[in-house]
Amino acid sequence: MKVSTLNQWTVSSLTQFCKDCDALGYHNNNSLKAMKYDWCKDIGEFWGAWYNEKLIAVAGAHPLPDISENAIRVLFRGCQIESPYKGLNASHMNSVPFRDILPYQIEMYKENDLFITTNINHDASGHMHKTHRVMQLLEKKGIVDLHIESMELWYTNQSVWKLNKEKYNEVRHRL
Repeated sequence: MKVSTLNQWTVSSLTQFCKDCDALGYHNNNSLKAMKYDWCKDIGEFWGAWYNEKLIAVAGAHPLPDISENAIRVLFRGCQIESPYKGLNASHMNSVPFRDILPYQIEMYKENDLFITTNINHDASGHMHKTHRVMQLLEKKGIVDLHIESMELWYTNQSVWKLNKEKYNEVRHRL
């Protein structure tokens, strides 16, 4: 798996990724505007993961001043359209953004507190409720902690989960 930041040299891959997301009904990632790509790149960063020369996953990171001056929201608009990993994994390491992109975000923001948000009510793809459920399971493993049960971000009620970087790295390195 190749992971790198998205930039002007990856535009054609990202454009195709958005088209694939549109065909799959992933509305938060079916265009650069829907991804809030330019906004995120202005204040944070976006990464992509390539498998067999195809962009199969993306995730952004940006400051989250609603939480604190030291808070960074990771896995923003995280999405994957394919997976090289077969089967299920109790620690969510079958998710390309979680397994392959998140380590780059942790490295870039190693001095910050990292947070993941999940939508509570609004489900733009029909799959987001699954991510919320996954975070609940990861909380039992100590990988995340529920920081705020419900807060409004971008006009959407979301739960905010604090990433336990040490526990995540411990589980990730056991792969």
